[in-house]
Amino acid sequence: MQLPSIIGSVINLLLGLASIAGLGSLILAGWSLRQEGAGANFEVGGSFLKYVLWAGIFLTLPGVFSWLNANGVSVQQETTGTPSGYMQQIDTVIETFVTDIVLNHLVQVLAAALVLKGVLDASEGHVPVGSIVASLFLLGVYGVYNHARQQWNDLSAYATTNFLMNAWTYVATSICPIAAGLAIAGAILAYVRNQQWARYVGCALALLSVTGLYALVKSMTGVTT
Repeated sequence: MQLPSIIGSVINLLLGLASIAGLGSLILAGWSLRQEGAGANFEVGGSFLKYVLWAGIFLTLPGVFSWLNANGVSVQQETTGTPSGYMQQIDTVIETFVTDIVLNHLVQVLAAALVLKGVLDASEGHVPVGSIVASLFLLGVYGVYNHARQQWNDLSAYATTNFLMNAWTYVATSICPIAAGLAIAGAILAYVRNQQWARYVGCALALLSVTGLYALVKSMTGVTT
């Protein structure tokens, strides 16, 4: 059945903004990171993981359509094109607003607020790491967004799940070693101050072996893929 042109135009507009919605989801994920687990951790099923999941869905919509077509759910061609006419103007305005106002200005303010929060946490005797980590995430969110689009999205029928697995691999192979180095630095500082340092060393070793730990858990359950 042929869709009315206005409906097709609205769908094209929404699909054209899917990538921007993915960027917005990553920004919300960074802000949520500070609100749960003190910023250096996250809650299972919490807002951070939910926003990351939605970012993956928005950025891999072509793969979702490919999977639907492969399983007998036809996606009409007029709903997968690009916006045209006045819808193209709306698309341009929204993209400009998100990149110029939200990304280049509002995110900078939020990151600065988190840095101030870290300073105030330290002045009260609390650990400021959570606020600093969330601030770094927000300041680098555009780089994460570009890397996710170019490296984590393989445009296949299973693009969404592959996106999440690629994100996990990146965290395990790139972020965890950096965190392990920071944990070692924390252990040295704790040792110098005659505080408990063994847990920092244990955390560093665990971060360096997180991929191996995951493989061990899979082998214990009999999962080989």
